[in-house]
Amino acid sequence: MTAPRILVVPGGTAISAVALANASIHKLVELYEERQADPNHPAPHTVVFLRDPALVPPATLRGSAATPEQAFPEEDYPALANQIKNDPHFFDGVDLVISTSGSSAGKPRLVGLSMDALMASVKATELALGGPGRWILALPTHHIAGAMILLRAAVAETNPQVVDTTNGFDPRDLLPAIRGVTQDEMPGYLSLVPTQLVQCLDAGEEVVDAMRSLSAVLVGGAAISQHLLERALNAGLKVRITYGMTETSGGCVYDGEPMPGMTVRAVDWDGRTRLAFNGPTLMTRYLDAESPFFEEGGHRWLISGDMGVIRASGKVEVNGRADDVITSGGLSIAPGPLRRAVRSYEGISDAWIMGTPDEKWGQIVTALVVPNQMPTDSLEMAELGAAVREHAAARIGRAQAPRRVVAVTELPYLGFDKIDRGAAMATANAATATERNWVR
Repeated sequence: MTAPRILVVPGGTAISAVALANASIHKLVELYEERQADPNHPAPHTVVFLRDPALVPPATLRGSAATPEQAFPEEDYPALANQIKNDPHFFDGVDLVISTSGSSAGKPRLVGLSMDALMASVKATELALGGPGRWILALPTHHIAGAMILLRAAVAETNPQVVDTTNGFDPRDLLPAIRGVTQDEMPGYLSLVPTQLVQCLDAGEEVVDAMRSLSAVLVGGAAISQHLLERALNAGLKVRITYGMTETSGGCVYDGEPMPGMTVRAVDWDGRTRLAFNGPTLMTRYLDAESPFFEEGGHRWLISGDMGVIRASGKVEVNGRADDVITSGGLSIAPGPLRRAVRSYEGISDAWIMGTPDEKWGQIVTALVVPNQMPTDSLEMAELGAAVREHAAARIGRAQAPRRVVAVTELPYLGFDKIDRGAAMATANAATATERNWVR
């Protein structure tokens, strides 16, 4: 068996890197369509590996080609070396390799996705949105959300409008891109993370008015507060809330509803109620770890690290990561519902929920909050802390309400709108015995 050709391509949003990533995605689509027409097509198996642009320089598409051993050198990927060397079928069913976003709480995984799964995701997205369209790329292409924008554009035979966010996101840079995707009757689509949506709403009427012309503004990558959602809808934006992960080829739940072909259920797993997924968009497997699949009823299910429930209406509700559960006084508290309750308090703009060590309770439920007006002394901090606790208690119960509130100027976000949990804990520890710390 001939070894596959690996295209090691930088991601990000820089124009030169996006051009190369876009060309590599087009190559995958071209080969997929040729093999659909002729299963015995003689072209070699091509795998695209989208990487952080800091780890691989731009090149030509030809110059990006590498052997498996070159693409995954033993010093960087020790767990793969023997498998690549000894298993000629190691890349079977893998056409795109992309890392999970990762965080300070866990090492990113290498996810292997097939073109069958990726194309199923594209088609399901088209059904969910009302058809193919023109896309704006304002998300890094080495994360699944950005990569899927390139893939959707390639299938729709359109060119993505690129907004370079390498040096930060400026909502005004969207204006020419929006004009580019709304040039005709074809729908125009934009995908953002919640912090980008906040920036757009704060940027003024020119940006918001332009965004009203888009057929859909997808928002995902992190939880969105109800206040932010209502603010966007009241501004006339056609917002769609998406939920998914690299392992599901990106978004697989839109506005709480599983996309066509996907089934989502809540299962008891390791003492937690976790979300499991079945459908055509699932990854082939992790390349560098055991894959979280289980078989049931002749179907393959992916067990996620997210807790959640399926409401009687069939809507999916995500309640946070299983490893973020706070155990306080023997009570297990899911941070997701509590974060939504705290973020709905109008006196703050953002919040993060975590457990910090406590001699009496084991862990104490702690809310890092970004107040609209920072307290100037311990009295104002006490008023803010008590108000946040009472507001949350009225919505989800006093037993789950935060017993500790820490005021911060901003939350420590990683790229792609995910909280740096280690930095959040360090911030909470540093606030102990200061005027920005309130404990009931």
